[in-house]
Amino acid sequence: MGNRDAGLPRLSSMTSAAHQHAYAIFNAATPVIRIHGIGGKRWKRNVAQGARVGPWLQAEYDILDTGLWKARTPCLYLVAGNDGVIRYVGTSRNRLADRWRVSPALDAEAMTPLSERQLFHSQCWIRIEQEVQRLPESTYEVRCIDGTRLSSVLAKLGPPLVAFTALGGDGEGIVAGVERWMCNNQGPQLVSWNVAMTGR
Repeated sequence: MGNRDAGLPRLSSMTSAAHQHAYAIFNAATPVIRIHGIGGKRWKRNVAQGARVGPWLQAEYDILDTGLWKARTPCLYLVAGNDGVIRYVGTSRNRLADRWRVSPALDAEAMTPLSERQLFHSQCWIRIEQEVQRLPESTYEVRCIDGTRLSSVLAKLGPPLVAFTALGGDGEGIVAGVERWMCNNQGPQLVSWNVAMTGR
């Protein structure tokens, strides 16, 4: 699969144990989506009234691992920028594709169908758009790790995260616990896009 850390430098400012543990988890996770451009015509989701329909900017993106993107297993996912900062952490109980979905879309002005489905995430997208306005060259990578793999990583990291391994085969409980732990250690260099501990 190649070097998972390519283009994502380590941050010397990440000195706390929490940041080091979070980055170790990120390094162990598998890259699934790479977003390398935001712009173009704005679009709206072709969904039921009351949903988050937009308008949103379009993304240029690659699905790096379709199998993991569609895998039906609880997973923790992390979003980092090309500066290496982990901006967001979330969980999916079923499929990552349910959280980072591609949807039928309409041109926001003409309200005619676009030829390509559009990538979207309900909490991250507005943050991405805001950041790209300030830093147009920004790119992002979404990585995920399932409960089984995450448990083995936590065992190596030791306290306090090793405590989650007591959940055994409860993958959903393990990923949810680590998500809460990261949010509890939130800061400018770690999951700053998570607006609350319960945010997804």
